[in-house]
Amino acid sequence: MRYHKAIKISRPEAHHIINTCTRSLSELVVVNHHQQWYDVRSLTNKELDDFYSDLMRADLVDLRAGCITPH
Repeated sequence: MRYHKAIKISRPEAHHIINTCTRSLSELVVVNHHQQWYDVRSLTNKELDDFYSDLMRADLVDLRAGCITPH
């Protein structure tokens, strides 16, 4: 995955950001993907789209390799 400004954080940190954040470059402040939380306040909408695309691409690779099972 290429470099993104999204920062991996813990669930308690994510909840704190959700409850206290007043500024973000996009509509989202945190992203939860397979119980991995990311602080995305510094990402623009374009950067957020790229980040999502990379997460989905990594999931597809893992799915094809049999590392994850869809439900």
